[in-house]
Amino acid sequence: MASMYSSSLEALQLPFENLHLFDNSSLSLNASSTGVFPDPQRNHGLGFSRVGSFRSCLDYFTGESMNLGSSMFDDVNSNVSPGFQPIFSLDSEYSYGYSNWVIDMAKTEEGSKDLQKLLSNSTNNNRIFSWVFDFIVELMIDQSGRYLFQKLIESADETQLQMILEKLLVPHNYIYYASLLKYGSCSIKKLITVLEKSPLITCVIKALGDKFEKLMMDPIGHYVIFECLDVLDSQTNDPLNIQAMKHCLELVRHEQGSVSMSGFVTRIKGPRRDQLLKLISRNSAFLAQDPTGNYVVQCVIRLQNPAMNDQIFRNLEGYYVKLSTTKTGSYVVEHCLLSSGLDRVINELLRSDRLVSVAKDRYGNYVVQTALKESKKREISLHGSLVVKLEQHLKCLQHGYGRNVVSVLRCLQ
Repeated sequence: MASMYSSSLEALQLPFENLHLFDNSSLSLNASSTGVFPDPQRNHGLGFSRVGSFRSCLDYFTGESMNLGSSMFDDVNSNVSPGFQPIFSLDSEYSYGYSNWVIDMAKTEEGSKDLQKLLSNSTNNNRIFSWVFDFIVELMIDQSGRYLFQKLIESADETQLQMILEKLLVPHNYIYYASLLKYGSCSIKKLITVLEKSPLITCVIKALGDKFEKLMMDPIGHYVIFECLDVLDSQTNDPLNIQAMKHCLELVRHEQGSVSMSGFVTRIKGPRRDQLLKLISRNSAFLAQDPTGNYVVQCVIRLQNPAMNDQIFRNLEGYYVKLSTTKTGSYVVEHCLLSSGLDRVINELLRSDRLVSVAKDRYGNYVVQTALKESKKREISLHGSLVVKLEQHLKCLQHGYGRNVVSVLRCLQ
């Protein structure tokens, strides 16, 4: 009997040996959307081929008596091949062998659905919880297993939820690793929703905050941060907001980080919102020239916050002409023209001796076109001054990109 339990414990250690490799080579920080943790080869004698159909076994759960006693295991044992030695015991707190069997079952579409049906009963809840607890990480990142995980945490009590969190945080931050995976991130988002009103949510926020920059730079991981902003209140999210301010200037200059920060800016609530917007506005002249940072400046302008926009427009004065002739900067200048910065931009163009050069530029011609169209609708005096100055150089504008500006001039007459 001692050797029997020894072999079962060795078998149980297999999944965790693989999970412990996350810090080394099993999982990169930029995991693909289809990446999964290594699936250990369980040679425990409890695979489906040795037990038979798990659906026949579930009949014992769903029967009228809901009997989970020895008769159930007797039936399972009667289906195994000759010489098979069971590694579970009904006398132990956890039926180790059956735990592995249930995990394999949960990782199939049909088996996951059947197990979810059993969670309507509290006795079944506790039993299934005990069976899957040691493999909770493996369950939550699996395509089918995640649905059982999500159903399980919905029915779990506070003690069980605390046990799950401890499992996910000690000794490794599995909340972070799972957030980088397609199915794992779905499980973490569900966990956030379930813990919305629980004090345990602070543990999740801390785990995410510790890896905030890496999550925001990940094409999957940043959605977990967004879930926090969408579901939780600003006070609960404060550690994330602080991290956003701390890493803002690094993130906005990263391709994925810039996209993530734009989404963060539109979602953030509470007093930290203005602090973050001010930080971006103060650095707008620098960010407007950055290949990725310019998108965050555009995002702030679109929020139509008068104070923030005024600061951005003031910071960009003296740079409008230069920005108009660059790919990234021209987008920012056009956003200024489409908002309350129109008069600042047009006045700088009128004062400049480079207006014609801007009109003939591959990017600048779009800025001049936008200036003509918007001033026609909102600032007729500025529009007239701009038209007069451009018409003085019509012959020069007849070639290259300048023809686009001439076409707009004729349409607006």
